Amino acid sequence: MWLRVGSYPEKELAMEVASRLRNAGARVEIREYVDWELEEKYVLRGRFSELEEYEEVQEWKKYAEIIRDLLKEKIDIESFEREFLKRAFPKEFELAEKIRDERASDDEFLDAVEAALKLSFLMSSVYGFLKVNDININDFVEGKLPEDPEIIIELDNEVEGSKKVYYLDFTPAWDVNVDVLSVIRNDVEIEGIEGAVVDAASRVLVNLIAGLEETSDLEELKNYVFGIIDESEGFDAEVYVDAEEIFDVMLKSLEKARIIRISGNKIKLRK
Repeated sequence: MWLRVGSYPEKELAMEVASRLRNAGARVEIREYVDWELEEKYVLRGRFSELEEYEEVQEWKKYAEIIRDLLKEKIDIESFEREFLKRAFPKEFELAEKIRDERASDDEFLDAVEAALKLSFLMSSVYGFLKVNDININDFVEGKLPEDPEIIIELDNEVEGSKKVYYLDFTPAWDVNVDVLSVIRNDVEIEGIEGAVVDAASRVLVNLIAGLEETSDLEELKNYVFGIIDESEGFDAEVYVDAEEIFDVMLKSLEKARIIRISGNKIKLRK
């Protein structure tokens, strides 16, 4: 049974996660696909001085000062990104760099992935801000930011002067999938939240196999795909697991692996 343990917007992040899972002994597969997201939003467009009441403006004032300083001279886009992120979020930048350079320790890894995702989304917003203010973005970032720049603020609810819009984003993504049976067979231990989820899936699958010692009835076996995990290194409380909706997937996986034999409503373990 294949379990998706994560979806990542950068191939390097997916490769790093997959590498750690493989090194732990799991069978791993990476699949590239195009993801999409549709959001309904309300937007306000105005200058900083006109939208002072919004928290976003105060945050972007800090970003604007960094951008002004960087645009004093012609700067290539890669240097612009690095310098902006280094100044705006130095701690997150350092963590993200450890991912790219493969220097992140096991304890730092999940925080580093989260930091890299956060910075990726931030740069998307920064480029939107630059375009609104007529800053030229090609191989180089060139232009002069106005003293009172324009900003587009996204809101979840309608306010006076706002405009309803839909955002449809198409983005590349990479899924990292783990063969849960390989985790069980190789007694694999995986750290972090991904490891906790894989462990939970493994326990359900083992519980289902154990249930075949008690019954061969299809309907009765469904009782074995629910459970409570009292102790898990990845969670700080009990985990209530419900795998009923993937019951058929688990059975097909076990049948394909020649662990069980299905005949009508009866299931038996293979000798």
